[in-house]
Amino acid sequence: MRKKLIIIFSILAILIIGIAIAVYIVWNLPQTKDRADKKEKKEVILVHDNNPFITNLKDSDSYLKVDISIEIEDPKEAEILKKNMYKMRDRVIKILRNVSEDDMKRSDIQESLKNEIKQDLKENLKIDTIIGIYFNDFVVQ
Repeated sequence: MRKKLIIIFSILAILIIGIAIAVYIVWNLPQTKDRADKKEKKEVILVHDNNPFITNLKDSDSYLKVDISIEIEDPKEAEILKKNMYKMRDRVIKILRNVSEDDMKRSDIQESLKNEIKQDLKENLKIDTIIGIYFNDFVVQ
């Protein structure tokens, strides 16, 4: 008799736990979908200056020509960047002028420059919602 009670209570406990898990999953499913919808609805703004960045490489006679697009989530910050395009260009040129010919031989130079530009714009122009920095042209001559 005692074995039967233990088996019955075990089965009931498993059923209750299973029902609780099912209710939890069903209850939280719409919230997960809402979060995904909110992520998809975020507006992404692409800021692009039609003028390429042309500068000499550090301690070299070679030149670097770069065309950059910046992807931003916040429309307000995109407007700030557009209004301060001259400051952004100045910051980017300062970064590019510190690149040497030896640096250009590194396989990760583009990623490194993207990260440096992103960090600099974040610190100096207070633009925190940069999604990505993209090179449309990257030419060394």
